[in-house]
Amino acid sequence: MADTGKAERSYLGLKETVLYGVANGGQVFGITMVTTYVTYFLVNIFHIDTRYVSVMLFIEGMWDTFNDPLMGSIVDKTRTRYGKLRPYLLGVPIPHALMTILFFAGPLLITSTSDKSPAKIIYMIVTYFFWEFFYTIGDVPFWGMSAAVSPNPADRTKAISSARLISSVIGSIPTIVIPILLDSTMASGGEANLKVTFFVLGTVTSVFGMGLFSLSGIFVKERVVYSTEEPSFRDCLNHIVKNPPLRLIILKEVIMAFAGVGGVFATFYYIDVLHFASASIVTMVPVAVVGIFAFMLIPFAKKHFNNRQLVITSSLFTALVNLLVYFAGLKSYTNTAVMIPLLMLNSGLPAIFSAIGAVIPTEMIGETVDYMEWKTGLRNEGVSFAVLTFIGKFAGAVSRSLGTALLPVIGYKTSHTSAIIPQNPATMRNIWFMFMAAPVLFRVLGTIPMFFYDLVGEKRERMLSDLAVRRAKLTQEVSH
Repeated sequence: MADTGKAERSYLGLKETVLYGVANGGQVFGITMVTTYVTYFLVNIFHIDTRYVSVMLFIEGMWDTFNDPLMGSIVDKTRTRYGKLRPYLLGVPIPHALMTILFFAGPLLITSTSDKSPAKIIYMIVTYFFWEFFYTIGDVPFWGMSAAVSPNPADRTKAISSARLISSVIGSIPTIVIPILLDSTMASGGEANLKVTFFVLGTVTSVFGMGLFSLSGIFVKERVVYSTEEPSFRDCLNHIVKNPPLRLIILKEVIMAFAGVGGVFATFYYIDVLHFASASIVTMVPVAVVGIFAFMLIPFAKKHFNNRQLVITSSLFTALVNLLVYFAGLKSYTNTAVMIPLLMLNSGLPAIFSAIGAVIPTEMIGETVDYMEWKTGLRNEGVSFAVLTFIGKFAGAVSRSLGTALLPVIGYKTSHTSAIIPQNPATMRNIWFMFMAAPVLFRVLGTIPMFFYDLVGEKRERMLSDLAVRRAKLTQEVSH
């Protein structure tokens, strides 16, 4: 049965909805270079030993397991005339852009050819650490805003849908432009050219992206009334420990984080197996087309199914398509003419559910904020959405660290004299497996916790109804 929610007036106008989405698009635009190419850049362009890269990515990811909830607690304790979220959205864009530029400047500043150079390793650790630090400062309050922007669940769905939809458009621009420029640079045959290309792309994407992201702090408002009493750090962290629906979401996402290893090997597949980085653009065309229409299906889907059912169906369908494509391409994974249409199906079919996967889990985390307000009277957007950002970065850290560690295991060869080294047939077959088949198991296992998620149906309706009454009373108390 669908979750309908208590009917309330709308607080969120079109302008604010769109600008919230544009800000998210800018964020995705600005971080794409790092999240997509960090492993390839550090191993093939900066020429750092895979073991050091893998360990660094893992340690940085584990630091985020403490850093994100800590940042969430700081946000929840913040009390200013601008709110508790907006100050961070206003302050972080400039330092985050600068750190991205410094990260990609490494190969131009440190010219040592040794893949064990202490200077390169230290530079990598410091710049990546601060990049993650500033990313956290912006990302936690940004997604917290999706729950604070309105007490109306329909408004929140609009805000999240706008963020995901517009980010899929603006954020996809680097994924189109970057492979073309990389193919062009590699065709020119210059190692130095690749270093300059990565630096220029990192600079342009970060400055433009963070400029758009700053719109979230300037134009988006916090509207959900919260207690003026400042919660303790223990109160904030207890929000995770004593929140069963949130714990189930965390467990699901942690399991599925390991499926991200496929994304790491996607870069290596297009460059080292198909020898055509721009093929990734063509194979993602169906996502751009189908994905936009998929967002229009959300209101229809929510009328007939609850959030739990939608998340389970989306995950299992994607896993099934991945598995079928893996076997279909098992004998042709090096054949560009065969693989491009097959990979277009692999991206296009799951795109039917892409909007559900992008919007519903974020909406569910917002509902866990409501759940704890229902149970304790305190709202903790900071800590709750720190979980969302932690999950995303944990997934990235695990997948990038694991993927980098597996490169020598599958026989991948690197050289400090060139970014492009021909790989043997066995290595290319292993890359295909890691790209397409390995994620399937974790997608399936990740659905299991969702069968126990019970914040749906009558329980959800009762929670929303009780909160509406309580918030009206709190508003009267605050106004007096």
